[in-house]
Amino acid sequence: MSVSHALFARRLSRASVAGLALLACAPYPRDSLPLLEEPGRAAVATTNGRNASMLYVARVDPGVIVIDLGWRGAESALRGALRRLGASERDVVAVFLTHSHRDHIGAWRAVSRAPFYVAAPEVDLLLGAAEHRGWVPRLADRMRRARGPRAGELELRPFADDTSFVFGRDTVRAFVVPGHTAGSAAYLVRGVLFAGDAVSHTSAGRLRLAKARFSDDADLARRSLGRLLAGLAAYDVRVVCTAHARCARFDTALRERLSTSDRGRTP
Repeated sequence: MSVSHALFARRLSRASVAGLALLACAPYPRDSLPLLEEPGRAAVATTNGRNASMLYVARVDPGVIVIDLGWRGAESALRGALRRLGASERDVVAVFLTHSHRDHIGAWRAVSRAPFYVAAPEVDLLLGAAEHRGWVPRLADRMRRARGPRAGELELRPFADDTSFVFGRDTVRAFVVPGHTAGSAAYLVRGVLFAGDAVSHTSAGRLRLAKARFSDDADLARRSLGRLLAGLAAYDVRVVCTAHARCARFDTALRERLSTSDRGRTP
C-alpha cells in the first residue's frame, strides 16, 4: 500500500464500513430517474437514503426481471418497486448484477429463488471466494466482510462474452466490461444502458469513467468502456445510467465526453 493509501486508511480507522462505501455515492438525483419509469411496466428504487444505490425492476412476459439489488434498506426498496408493478418477489424470474460490490447486492436473499446472471469472472467475488482488488472496497471488506451469498445459495448463470437473453418480447443485452471489477457487466434493456459502476459521475453530476480507487484496474476499465461505446453504435440507446442512479441521455456529447474524460489521469 502506498504512503497516500496508508494515510487515508489511518484516517478511516474509526470510520464505519458504511462510510467507506458511501464515498462512491452522490446525492439522490431526483430529476433523472423518471427517465426509467414506465407505469405498470418498469420501476426504479434507490437505497442508502440520499446516497443512492439503484435497483431496477421490469415486467416481462414470463414475470419480472431485476437489475442490481441496492444496499441498505434494499429489501424494502425492492418490495416497494415490485408493488408498483403489481408484483412480488415470487414473480422475479431473473436477476442481473452489474458487479458484486456490497452496495449493489443488498437484497439478494429476497430474490434467491430466481437465477442470477453475472459475468463469469465475477462469480468468485460474488461468492466471497476472491477479494476485490480496488483498494477502498478491499479495505472495507477487511474491516467487515459483507454477508453476500456463498456457494450453493444461488442458482448462478454466468456468461463469458457479450450475449443476449430473451424474455418474451423483451431482450436483455449483456456486455462484459471488466476493470471496475473483474467481471463488471452492463445491460441494455428497452433503450436504457445500465452501466453499473463502469460509468461514474463527478461531484457536479456529469457522467465520467469509473473511479480508480474503487476499481480493480482503472486502465482496463477505460479500455472496456471504449469498446462498449463502439459496440453500442449497433443499438438504439436512449439513456445511460450508473449504478448510483445518475442517468443522462445518450447523445453525441455524452459519447464524446465518456470517450475522452480522464485521459492521462488517475482519479
